[in-house]
Amino acid sequence: METQNLTVDKIPDKNLQIRISDVVHFVQKYFLIIVLISFTAAAIGFAYSYTIEKTFKAKTLLLPEYSMGGNSFFSAMTSQSSDGAEKLTPDLYPTVLRSSAFGMYLLKQPVIDQNNKSYPTLKTFFEQNTKPGFFSSSQSSEKAPVKSKEPIRLPNPDILSLSSEEEGAIGSAVGLVSVSVDKKDGIITIESEMTDPVVATQLVEAGKKYLVQYVEDYRTAKTQDQAQFLEVRAKEARKRQQNAEYALQSYRDHNRNTFLNVARIEEQRLQSDYTLAQSIYADLVQRLEQANIKVKQEKPVFKVLEPAKIPFNKSNPKRLLIAVAFGVIGGFVSLLYILFFKEKIHHHFF
Repeated sequence: METQNLTVDKIPDKNLQIRISDVVHFVQKYFLIIVLISFTAAAIGFAYSYTIEKTFKAKTLLLPEYSMGGNSFFSAMTSQSSDGAEKLTPDLYPTVLRSSAFGMYLLKQPVIDQNNKSYPTLKTFFEQNTKPGFFSSSQSSEKAPVKSKEPIRLPNPDILSLSSEEEGAIGSAVGLVSVSVDKKDGIITIESEMTDPVVATQLVEAGKKYLVQYVEDYRTAKTQDQAQFLEVRAKEARKRQQNAEYALQSYRDHNRNTFLNVARIEEQRLQSDYTLAQSIYADLVQRLEQANIKVKQEKPVFKVLEPAKIPFNKSNPKRLLIAVAFGVIGGFVSLLYILFFKEKIHHHFF
């Protein structure tokens, strides 16, 4: 009979019921231990935050203005012009500043650091101020140097052929600048976070210039091509008009006292050529002026709501947040240890 009772006692209670008194007793028993461990973990996290390098975030805010009709920013941006050409939508702006072309543009920008030291390019700044492997995480000073594969030089300049070091440098440069667009009011935010606040501010300004120029070129490219075409045709028409005028006046000078009908017919023909050339030239000049006006109308305007300025307050590390996170993790881990190793709560389920 005693053996049967022992067997019953060892069977796990799968209908375990936890009473409020059990919870109160558990809290009273282990509260100080959990708080002490959490406080210790928070102190460790706070101390660890001092080992993290400080970074500073610079940013600028832009508000684009467009001459097209529309009730909102996005309706204007996504609408189509009279010739059906789609416009560059704001949600593509981050893609523009993630392109290899933008990375190459950044690497060529001259910068000045917080110590007022000038560098001819951003790439030179990183080469002199960062540890080996910044541009290529696969490289290590402890490993034997690996000969990088030389890029293939192609006759077509539109095809990029980059070495592994150049790819790493471009990728790292692109990651330094980010852009976001508020879908509600259309405000564009360009940010850069670095350990050097002065360089970060210059990269924000470079990103702003690149984005504004890219959008302007995209929106006015077709109209500018038309204006350039008309300008060439207008120069040709002007030369034709001058030649026709010279031919007419020269003919009149050489046939001043001629009364032959044949001479009059030739003069009328030259006069007709001159009138036609003059009419064509006047029409092309008028169309060229209209195209130049249209270029200015199509050109978007970006108003600076908040200019890029050098940040003096660090953005990271957030020491209080790190301490709280370490404290929460420490408390959670201590709670799990108490439940499974002290109270052995899992014995009630298995």
